[in-house]
Amino acid sequence: MNFIGIDLEGVLVPEIWVALANKTGIEELKLTTKDISSYQELMEKRISVLNKNHIKADLLFKIASEINPYEGACDFLSELRNNFQIIILSDTFYNLSKPIFKKLNDPTVFCHELLVNNLGMISGIKMCIDQHKMLTLKYMNKLNFNTIAIGDSYNDIGMLSEARNGILFRSTTKIIKEYPEFDHYKDYSSLLKTIKNIFIKGN
Repeated sequence: MNFIGIDLEGVLVPEIWVALANKTGIEELKLTTKDISSYQELMEKRISVLNKNHIKADLLFKIASEINPYEGACDFLSELRNNFQIIILSDTFYNLSKPIFKKLNDPTVFCHELLVNNLGMISGIKMCIDQHKMLTLKYMNKLNFNTIAIGDSYNDIGMLSEARNGILFRSTTKIIKEYPEFDHYKDYSSLLKTIKNIFIKGN
């Protein structure tokens, strides 16, 4: 039995917060989990910046709805879903990224939720259990699945370490050097070939 846990932003779609930064001109919003390893710290900073600049949730949701998957991402994901059991494990937010999920043909996604106050401002986040990415891989291992995890950022390292096979995709040079134990790829065709080879050997 084979299972893949795969990150969303940076792997299948562009970083949503970078798109927001580009639209608003607020450079601080370009920081991602490739830059700040603590997700809680990163989100506190993002929410503070949004409120300081009076950026309402509706604008963020509108910008997110305009984001399209990377070229080749839909075909890649479709090929995986046709052959293996997949869950997108992401630190995105369901109410933010729902339009993006539809563009990926509605895969199963485990993620968080943004909280919006009565003024239309983002006031906080409703989190899944802490380390939900890593724990999902841990439980799938206990169910005797042959597991692969694919991610690009610091917040993916836990699940990559827990999986029987962890893979970095389009990560930074810094992260690749810090975690040489993980294979790394930049294109979907090479990644897909590796995944199939891993599962063929595992079976």
